[in-house]
Amino acid sequence: MIRFILERAAQLVIIVFAVSTVTFVLMRLAPGDPATILLTAHNVPASEEALTALRNELGLNEPLHIQYVNWLRDVFTGHWGTSYVSKESVLAELWSRLPATVELALAGFAVMTVLTLGMGLAASVKSSGPLDRLSRLLALLGSSIPSFWLGFLLIYLFSVCLGWLPSMGREDWTHLVLPALTLGAGLGAVQARVLRAQMLELSDRNFVKAAKARGFSRTHILFFEVFKHAILPIITLLGTNLSFMLAGNVIVETIFSWPGLGKYFIDAITQRDYPVIQGYVIFAAFLIVGVQCLVDVVQTAIDPRLRLR
Repeated sequence: MIRFILERAAQLVIIVFAVSTVTFVLMRLAPGDPATILLTAHNVPASEEALTALRNELGLNEPLHIQYVNWLRDVFTGHWGTSYVSKESVLAELWSRLPATVELALAGFAVMTVLTLGMGLAASVKSSGPLDRLSRLLALLGSSIPSFWLGFLLIYLFSVCLGWLPSMGREDWTHLVLPALTLGAGLGAVQARVLRAQMLELSDRNFVKAAKARGFSRTHILFFEVFKHAILPIITLLGTNLSFMLAGNVIVETIFSWPGLGKYFIDAITQRDYPVIQGYVIFAAFLIVGVQCLVDVVQTAIDPRLRLR
C-alpha cells in the first residue's frame, strides 16, 4: 500500500507539472489582454499609462519565464495567487465553490449508476427482450445527443412547457433534478450496454458452468459469479466519469447557472483571469488523480489478483 501511495504521489507531481506548463503557455498564446479587459469592465479608459500601471500591478510586464517560475513556486507552497477580478485568494474561491460542484457531481453519479446497474442487469437477464431493445435505443441516444443539447431539451420540456422544475440556480432539491439528469442519463445508458455485454460474455465461461453444476441458484450465479467479475471494467468507467463530473462539467453548470467550479472557470476565461484559470486546472488535476486512486483501491479490494500486478 505504501508503494502504491508513493507511485500515485509521484504521478501526481508529474501531472501537475505538465498540466501547469501547458496551461500557462496556452493562456499566454491566447488572444486577449487581461489589463484591457479589466479596465473596460470597470469603464476606465484603456490609455497606455493605465495599461502599463495595471500590467505592472499584475506582474504581466515581467518575462514569461519569470512569471511561470513565480507561479509554479506559489503552487507548490500553497499560495495559488489572487484573482484579477475579485481580488480574493484563488484557492479560497475554489474551495467555496467546491460543495456545489460535488453536490451536482454526486447527483449525476447517482443517476448514472442507477441506470448502469438497473438497465445493464435487466438487459442481460432478458437479452433480446423489450427492455434490451429499449436500453439499446437509450444508449444510442445517450451517445449521440450532446449534453448541452439534452440540457436545453429538458429545460424546454420540464420548465417551459410543463413548468414542473426550475431551469437554473441552486436553492432546493428541485434545482438539482434537471442538471443531474443531463449529467448522468447519457453516460448511464451507454455504460448499461457495456455491463450487458460483459455479463453475457461471462455467462458462457467455465466457472459459471461449474457453479451451475454445483447446484447454485440462478440469483447466486448472477450476482456472486457473473456480476462480481463483470463489474470491474464498469468501476473504471464509473470512476473516470465521476472525475469528469467533478472537474469537467463546465457546460452543464453554465447551462443551468449552477454556482460551481465549472461556471467559475468559464467566467474566468471570458475575463482572462489567469490565476483563476491556472488554479482551476491544477485543482481539477488533483480531483481527477484522487478519484482514480480511489478506483484503484476499490478494484483491488474486489479482485485480490490485482495486488500482484
